[in-house]
Amino acid sequence: MPDTSSTRLRREINRIMPLMTAADFCDRNAREKADQEALVDSRHRLSWFQVKTFSDRLAVGLRRLGLERNACVLVQLPNQVELFITRLACEKAGLRLVTAAPTFRRAELEPIVRLTRPRAAIIPRRYRDFDHFDLIEQIRDETLRHILTVGDDVPAGNHSVAEIFSTHTRDKEIQDLQESRFSIVDVCQIATTSGSTGIPKCVEVPLYTRLLTGWIHTRRFGVASEDTLAAATPIITGTADALVYNGGCAAGARIVLLDHFTAEDACRVLQAEQVSVVPLVPTMMVRMMSLANLENYDLRSLRVVVSHGASLPEVQGRAFETAFDCRVVQAFGSVDCGGISATNWTDSQAVRLGTVGKPLDANEIKLVDRAGHEVSQGETGRLLVRGLHTDARFFENPNLNQALRRGGYFDLQELARIEANGNIVLAGREQELIIRGGQNIYPADVEALLSRHPSVLEVAIVGVPDEEMGERVWAFVVCKSQKSLSMKDLRNFLADQGAARFKWPEVLRVVKSLPKVAAGHKVDRRNLRKAAKL
Repeated sequence: MPDTSSTRLRREINRIMPLMTAADFCDRNAREKADQEALVDSRHRLSWFQVKTFSDRLAVGLRRLGLERNACVLVQLPNQVELFITRLACEKAGLRLVTAAPTFRRAELEPIVRLTRPRAAIIPRRYRDFDHFDLIEQIRDETLRHILTVGDDVPAGNHSVAEIFSTHTRDKEIQDLQESRFSIVDVCQIATTSGSTGIPKCVEVPLYTRLLTGWIHTRRFGVASEDTLAAATPIITGTADALVYNGGCAAGARIVLLDHFTAEDACRVLQAEQVSVVPLVPTMMVRMMSLANLENYDLRSLRVVVSHGASLPEVQGRAFETAFDCRVVQAFGSVDCGGISATNWTDSQAVRLGTVGKPLDANEIKLVDRAGHEVSQGETGRLLVRGLHTDARFFENPNLNQALRRGGYFDLQELARIEANGNIVLAGREQELIIRGGQNIYPADVEALLSRHPSVLEVAIVGVPDEEMGERVWAFVVCKSQKSLSMKDLRNFLADQGAARFKWPEVLRVVKSLPKVAAGHKVDRRNLRKAAKL
């Protein structure tokens, strides 16, 4: 066999994991543990055999619509069985799935549809009092010919996903899926992100990137087939995508999906389903710790919580481990490029909570200054990464691909330092760096200190333009129930913590909640800067 680039890529992947997709792993699980419970949400409990059967039927159903290989299918569903099955079905049918958060509205969704030109869309009729069918009708064009609706309320003239699940398929149609299905090196997903920069970006994700990340996560976090994994964050992106969707299929672990997060619902599901491993963003962890009736939940099954998506103040991590009697680990990555690093379940508490661990196997990183020169060990620099996990590319945007790639490395626009033991410590995004009177202030440092205050539930530090100082430091704080915080309290606390005066916030705003970006649970700092100008 010629030693082509594809052959070399497969060989590199195979050094770490089998050359199998999530759909391949699910089909294997259906053969080896057909009757074992595999997938659970608020309305369904499916065995591995049912997961295979329904994904086969949906894959055939999509092919029956006349969708050619590599055609795009838009999906805008919350965490539920139908979303999981849709991902598997598109892998089997050889279709590219454009994944959009159910929180996206016209401003986010319309440019995605215009760019990717999906031939079909899979949506709920309504979700959380929002009419998704009306939205898709407003923005669809002649390319988007088929609407598949999840749930009982199916508009006339549209396809019912439930009916497709119950439709008989011929043996020949199932056999034909072996010819259409994607391999591990194909691009199946076009991920979308609506971060603090505003306009959504679309990212072509080769299957092996997230599969590799999930494979390494299961090993670093000690996940086995006996575990029950839960996804409280969307399984179309981030750690829930890598660990729960891809890693869960590979491990053959039981998977539980939460379609909407509240602290009460999360604890109820974790208890009822005896969940042992769950990825959470720090905001979720804070909300769960703040439950007044937390002691009423039996969460002894919970073994590992994977913090991701935002910076975790170490004090909050320690408090969570105490409250839930589990271990917190960290996973770091980017929708734009892929998984980057993670801690280990066996690491010390200081490493697990104070760093985002070492680069994932088959990744390498370096830190550079503004001139592009590598910084000395222990110094803060701009974080660059390259490797098998980070092979995603922006969809039909060569200029952005070129702008964010430096000599093969992806520029994360993140500031970080590397400790002597090789673990990465994040300092925040470069655009979040506050320069006040010539002094560099990293918001994550100040947020970590203020998180220790007994009245503080959540905090975000932003820089606001100022003619005299260049920028002023503003603190937006959510207080715990029945607690308050004044500027005097804040400054006295930072003085007691030994924080340099130039880091002290000059403006304090106590708010009921911090705004989040449309795609997830990250703080929308751009929105906070706008609020500061009002």
